[in-house]
Amino acid sequence: TLSEYLDGASTIPSSVLFGSTLLSPSHGISALDLSSQQSELPMLWRSRALSPATASPMVMDNAVFVVNNAGVLTRGSLEGGRREWQLRLKGPFSASAVGFGTIQYWVNEKGLLQVVDVKPEEGAILSQLELGQTVLGTPSIANGALYLRSDNTLWKIGNPPIL
Repeated sequence: TLSEYLDGASTIPSSVLFGSTLLSPSHGISALDLSSQQSELPMLWRSRALSPATASPMVMDNAVFVVNNAGVLTRGSLEGGRREWQLRLKGPFSASAVGFGTIQYWVNEKGLLQVVDVKPEEGAILSQLELGQTVLGTPSIANGALYLRSDNTLWKIGNPPIL
């Protein structure tokens, strides 16, 4: 049953659907094949090397990305969950990342926005912007702008880097 596969699932980060594969935060990340006609969903792989903290996993550039409790961003293979690289960000994070192309926008709880290019072999922090307020909510992207909010402020960053 599904509950057998997802025992120990985290209650904070959300699962991510990529095609017919469900990536669920359980014992790191557990990948399930939803296209199966079997009564029990086949587990494709499970990787403890990909352990998300509060922020939900993200799929982009044919990879899965998670940030752990120490603020380490990990890129993992969608085929097998192997760790490909890690990059230390300044955390902690409550908000999930948003992204476009190969660029991710991570905002930590202290309000530091970090722009990450996930294409280089080890990833790269392109820029940082200090907002100076606590940010717990996930940003959004719309009409060529990045939107972030704190308890007191809503920011619109027009033409953010590489967007």
